[in-house]
Amino acid sequence: MIGLDTSAIVDIFKGNKDIKLFLENNKEPLAVNIMSYLELFFGLNPEDPKHITEGEYYDEFFKGLYNINLSKNSCEEASKIFWILKKEGKVIDQFDCVIAALFLTNGINKILTRNPKHFDRIKHLSVISY
Repeated sequence: MIGLDTSAIVDIFKGNKDIKLFLENNKEPLAVNIMSYLELFFGLNPEDPKHITEGEYYDEFFKGLYNINLSKNSCEEASKIFWILKKEGKVIDQFDCVIAALFLTNGINKILTRNPKHFDRIKHLSVISY
């Protein structure tokens, strides 16, 4: 299974040709997570009609895939990832730590992203970029 980073979800919405090509050739199931959902909706103004339409797209998109929610275990793993990277001087955004932890604690060790530098520092996570 491959986890989708928030950037990948946005690029699917926007019709990015590189991710479309990857998905056409991909045979593995895909997963999303609740933190990406939150990150997406932080970027949408609920009073902007085009953002309302985009939000509706994401809502339907998430219904069609394996969706991972927060757990105590994933929260603890996100904290471990954050502090390991901080100790190494390789800090990444806390959202990205949580996204990685959600996938890893659910047995998903691959992530598809436009931003490999956000995730390539995390052990046990294979980064697929497009």
